[in-house]
Amino acid sequence: MRRLLLDAGPLIALFYAKDSDHQVCLSGFQQLIAEKVELIIPLPIVYEVNKWMLHNGGVPAARRAAMAMEQSLTFLYVDEALFDAVKVLQGSIPNWVGTLEDATVAVVALHHDCPVWTLNYRDLAAFQNLEFWNP
Repeated sequence: MRRLLLDAGPLIALFYAKDSDHQVCLSGFQQLIAEKVELIIPLPIVYEVNKWMLHNGGVPAARRAAMAMEQSLTFLYVDEALFDAVKVLQGSIPNWVGTLEDATVAVVALHHDCPVWTLNYRDLAAFQNLEFWNP
């Protein structure tokens, strides 16, 4: 089964209909579901999506999004070894200004050898070995 790692952007655009990327992301998720792609997401990205939805979509929308993610995505939990790998990766690029969430996406994608669907190429472009997916 093919896997795809999700960053926050496509999920936010899917759940927030006012987002300029909503239609593209809706089509992308429909394509992935039709192709039976396993959608994986690191837990920090779940939190990032939830916080964004809470602040911009309100409590009911944030709760619906959290429930939809729980029911349809494979969550990857951060253990001590993963967090150590994130710190090492982040420290290996001294001038990089990406977040721990961005570094987590990179580490997990590289470890699982799967492409990433993101809308944040600015920070993730620093990782030349990442493969990106677009609908």
